[in-house]
Amino acid sequence: MCKNKFSLIINKKITKFKKIKLTYFIFFLIFFIFFLFSLNCSLVKAGSGYVPNPPNGTTFGDINIEYEYYFYSSSMGSSWMFDWGDGNYSNWIEVKEINSYISRNYSWNSYGEYNVRIKQKNIYNQESQWSLPLLVSIAIPTDLDKDGWNNEIEESYNKNPQDPNDYPLDTDSDGIPDEDSDDGIFIGDLDDDGDGLSDLIEESLGSDKKISSDIKTISIKGNIYFLIDKDSNGYYDLFYDSKADLQTNTGFDGGKIFLDVDNDSLWEYTYYNGVISEYEEDFPWFYLIILIIVIPIVLVLILFKMGILFFYEEEYIEEN
Repeated sequence: MCKNKFSLIINKKITKFKKIKLTYFIFFLIFFIFFLFSLNCSLVKAGSGYVPNPPNGTTFGDINIEYEYYFYSSSMGSSWMFDWGDGNYSNWIEVKEINSYISRNYSWNSYGEYNVRIKQKNIYNQESQWSLPLLVSIAIPTDLDKDGWNNEIEESYNKNPQDPNDYPLDTDSDGIPDEDSDDGIFIGDLDDDGDGLSDLIEESLGSDKKISSDIKTISIKGNIYFLIDKDSNGYYDLFYDSKADLQTNTGFDGGKIFLDVDNDSLWEYTYYNGVISEYEEDFPWFYLIILIIVIPIVLVLILFKMGILFFYEEEYIEEN
């Protein structure tokens, strides 16, 4: 009887030990499975399931010019490859340090749009998916000959867009050609020389619409007027009010220009060395001096003629 009881106690202890051992095993198995799952997630991230961010770099360019494309990588030991979108790929570029700057230069030899992508190969030689593309447009330049004129404008004016010496005439260099384009797409400049007066008005006034120096803009009491040199001799011989469409002739005296702004045949202002002044008549000193000299002479002659004033000679008698 005692023997059986002892055996039962031993069997219970063995059974309890087995239960404890089984519990540790189960905990270990769960931990191991979690570890494998975490490792697998890491490998998946760095492997076929990983989608890198697109690279950075120029998105517009010209053919046969190298442009830089780059990104940053913190996966030391991994390698990266560029897809240039034209069927060419870079070699694998190994990351030797954490937070490395990875860059490559590339040029395209034909016009078009290209998707530049990158992919990663981790330390386990598992390759990621290609990144989303960076769209690069390699297009024909808008100014092939770099003369400052758009290709489309030059073609509309029958100019050679590849000849830097062949471009539309633009007298005032404001980017608008003087005349309308040959195909009628572009309207020419209404003020070729940029002097403030339209070509039509200059033609009506007799000034040269291609020369800006024959027009002088002046301001009188906040209003804008124009002095016009019709014959290009250096003298402004016409005053023009563009608002009233009124023109009057000017006067000159010693470099001073006299202005009749309301066409009443009277001078109202003067222009001299860039300064506008109200007109004031000069005191006639010359005529006053003449009168002071001439009047007494005339008066003496009149009095002499009337016998009121006369000249006489004194006679001297010599005694012997």
